[in-house]
Amino acid sequence: MSGPPRDALGAEWDARLERVRLASRAVRGHLPRTAAVAVLRGFTPREFLGSAVAFAAGLPPDRRAAWYGSYSRTIFLAGDPRNLAGRHPCDHLSDDGSIGWYAPAPMADREGLRRLLRPFHGPLGVTGPTEEEIPVGEGGGVARLEVPVADLPVEDYLVNVNHLLAEAAMDGLFTGIGRLLVRHLPRDPDERAIRWDRIRVSPDDRSAGTFRAHAYLALSP
Repeated sequence: MSGPPRDALGAEWDARLERVRLASRAVRGHLPRTAAVAVLRGFTPREFLGSAVAFAAGLPPDRRAAWYGSYSRTIFLAGDPRNLAGRHPCDHLSDDGSIGWYAPAPMADREGLRRLLRPFHGPLGVTGPTEEEIPVGEGGGVARLEVPVADLPVEDYLVNVNHLLAEAAMDGLFTGIGRLLVRHLPRDPDERAIRWDRIRVSPDDRSAGTFRAHAYLALSP
């Protein structure tokens, strides 16, 4: 059998829904549809993953709760952050300047940016090292991210991996973690060969009532 058993995926899904519910309760008043925005000049896993963790971990508590309560919704747009610095300065910039992150806000607040730029679309398939270590903090611990990437569009990689990393960062799971070891897998892993603390799970549209695993995160502070 490839991937975790069905009951494990269902449990991960239920646990995430509960975390979202608790975050929503922490927001005072009405919770508007909230989203973060990432503007990408290009895509490399290294810059994307490192900046995704740093961005989410650096959010103030009120922004975290509103974003988490909106399922960490993120809009990925194609553009050069350098060209937006005047009218639309970002809140966090990746180390190489290729990705600008905009803090979670009501969807209407980002309408100008969304009209200016088109959605980001990458190639089919994630290119780059199959295994790579990325600095994500000052601690001595190591987190492990494993992502099956066969025939995976880059935009699906962005969405699913960002959900996993952002919510883990907002939950404080990267405390004490200094490095993220990333492995891009050619296929879904065998359940006996993988360990996880969090899985990015979504309903599987190929089979009603079932779930699909997109990425696995294991932490060892």
